[in-house]
Amino acid sequence: MATQQLTLETRRATLADASVVSRLTLQLGYDCSEVMMRQRLARVRDEPEHAVFVAAIDGLEVVGWVHVELRKPLWCDPFSEIMGLVVSAHHRRLGVGRALVDRVRQWGDERKVRDLRARAQEHREDALSFYEALGFELYKEQQVYRYPDEAPIDPGGSPTLIE
Repeated sequence: MATQQLTLETRRATLADASVVSRLTLQLGYDCSEVMMRQRLARVRDEPEHAVFVAAIDGLEVVGWVHVELRKPLWCDPFSEIMGLVVSAHHRRLGVGRALVDRVRQWGDERKVRDLRARAQEHREDALSFYEALGFELYKEQQVYRYPDEAPIDPGGSPTLIE
């Protein structure tokens, strides 16, 4: 019996991908509905400093996605950063993640930005091993702080002056 050869392609994500991209996002442990993902994709699709790519088998079945952002901090030259990457649990270790990272590297090259960075939480050992296997090197370790959103700011309110 002959083995069927599947082809993998990477392409820009579209709003039509929102359903599968949201389901894949759940595999990362983040709550995300199709409606939420459609809004998020719409928010970044026309931003030149963002790109979302999907990996599809035979051009049909989306099995992974990656979001990259061009960062321009004051403290260093511009760099691209992988903001999120997920491959379906059933399609890992088949080259899908590598293909997505290769697409991100191409995107960076088109913008003359060779410095590519990625973050992974320490407990995500598979992600750490994945990036290291692709040649990424540990750059630094840090804590991430977030200001709690306790109450919305009243946009119609007036500032308090302290004299």
